[in-house]
Amino acid sequence: MMSAVTYMWSLMGMMTLIQRFLPQEFTNYLKHHVKKVLRKFWKKDKYCRFHFNELDSKRRTNHLYRVVEMHLRARQIVKGANDLRLSQEENATKISYTLASDETILDQYEGVQLWWTFTAEKSKSENGGEREEKKYTLKMLKTDKPFVMATYMDYVAKSAKEYKRQMRELNLYSCSGDRWKSHTFKHPSTFDTLAMDPDSKQRILADLKAFMEGEAYFKKVGRPWKRGYLLYGPPGTGKSSLIAAVANKLKYNIYDLELTQVHDNAQLKMLLTNTTSKSIIVIEDIDCSLDLTGTRANKMNREKTKMGSERPAQDGGSKVTLSGLLNFTDGLWSCCGMERIIIFTTNHIDKLDPGLLRPGRMDMHINMSYCNFEIFKVLAMNYLAVSNDPLFEEVEKLLQDESLKITPAEVTEIFFQHKNNNNLALHTLVEDMVRRTAGGDPVLLDKADAIEGNVDLDCEITPETN
Repeated sequence: MMSAVTYMWSLMGMMTLIQRFLPQEFTNYLKHHVKKVLRKFWKKDKYCRFHFNELDSKRRTNHLYRVVEMHLRARQIVKGANDLRLSQEENATKISYTLASDETILDQYEGVQLWWTFTAEKSKSENGGEREEKKYTLKMLKTDKPFVMATYMDYVAKSAKEYKRQMRELNLYSCSGDRWKSHTFKHPSTFDTLAMDPDSKQRILADLKAFMEGEAYFKKVGRPWKRGYLLYGPPGTGKSSLIAAVANKLKYNIYDLELTQVHDNAQLKMLLTNTTSKSIIVIEDIDCSLDLTGTRANKMNREKTKMGSERPAQDGGSKVTLSGLLNFTDGLWSCCGMERIIIFTTNHIDKLDPGLLRPGRMDMHINMSYCNFEIFKVLAMNYLAVSNDPLFEEVEKLLQDESLKITPAEVTEIFFQHKNNNNLALHTLVEDMVRRTAGGDPVLLDKADAIEGNVDLDCEITPETN
């Protein structure tokens, strides 16, 4: 046994000297065969290894190599290594950590231990230049090999997919003629900061989770992988903030579709089919966008009676019809693209045509209500960092009065104006609520205040969507 150990150390010493004087290709060749020799001394090697080279035998990118790289970043176990490479792109907000060559880290999954090693060896290319051969090696006990092949590799793939999704930079698209124009989307709204009824919030989160994980289910039941939401409620209740929170949660791009800018159904179809998968299509203020409400037929009949005949649409006006819109939400065209969410918003749900409201078009109807005590507590924490105060009891009593209608946007405007004085902010809010219940005029927000407070503007005040 001692002679074998002596031989091993001698061999390793020779390798150190050889590396200094011989070409890199010959050194790599010797390394490979030295490892084989060393393993012969331990014929009962209890480990097996999987290798993930950056390039395959045809010098093409190996997708599994990238999957492993993203998985290790997602797990953040790389940071526990002692030898790391750090990098950061110019506009990036985070530092990227990767293993240096010959560094090994431990990963554990369902009680199984696995070792990842990164190696980068230089060699001569066919044209005489120098290239770097990178690979990850996964080591495990031979007894764990079936588990790794059947379960662990699926876990690695899902981990990498989630990491890639979280790192995705989002865009907000607006329609410009027949094309979409992109804008960088960096809205701070999240479900943690969103001020809405807690039960409704949990219901939405559960539905979004089921939707994201539902590809196989949608395929099984023969339905397009899409979901439709209708957000309804008065202006200033946070409909736009909810849309931003959904986009940030799912890491989906947003396509903001202004129907009044679409000439006809053909253009509408072209725009909608040019949206990508993993996206949210938003049509705000649907009750004001076009003549798509439940009173359409009555309006047309009145015009016929008054004019004596049906007057043709004016040049330049939108000719988009309700049937054209519905054909995309649940008709044959709805399957053009996967993993899409369609969100409609309205301030007046009672004005909508019943054809828009049925399941399959609007799967969830979400009431964005006036401020209640639960919403107030979220706003107080977000804007004032206050979780409890003697005035909370008074606020709760006032909000129980059904005649008091104050929107979350109006509450946040008061908090924002007095953000440096919590006591004054709460007293001002209570005084405003008391005045409202006594029949006083509510606080009026002008357009600038509404935008600053992230308020949905009523389409009767302005035809623009924010």
